[in-house]
Amino acid sequence: MGLSEREQQLLDEMERRLYQSEADVMQTPSGSRKRLNLRSVVLGIVLGVVGLGVLIGGVAAQQLWLGLIGFAIMLGGALLAFTRRGGDAVDAGAASSRGDRGRGTHPQESFGDRMSRRWDERMEGER
Repeated sequence: MGLSEREQQLLDEMERRLYQSEADVMQTPSGSRKRLNLRSVVLGIVLGVVGLGVLIGGVAAQQLWLGLIGFAIMLGGALLAFTRRGGDAVDAGAASSRGDRGRGTHPQESFGDRMSRRWDERMEGER
């Protein structure tokens, strides 16, 4: 069943808006990117391996508490390895003084909240 002309126009308009919103989301200022700290990654990997050893030792010794401690060590190592660290306070001040769009007005927003707010602003601007 084919689409009517009006439905085809609506579909094309939705597709254009989707591509525009994807382009806006994918463009981030290079100064605001958080980077992995090499020392944290190495320490996290070491903790993960030690935790895995403790976990296997706990299973081999049939000690539940030792296996749980090993799992907790592995989890802590993974969190440490993959947690991104932000820049120093000087970089944050420079970014807000450049006048980046909406950065200084909502500093405590989560990523989802920020994307939702930007989508709503974009839809209001097109009416």
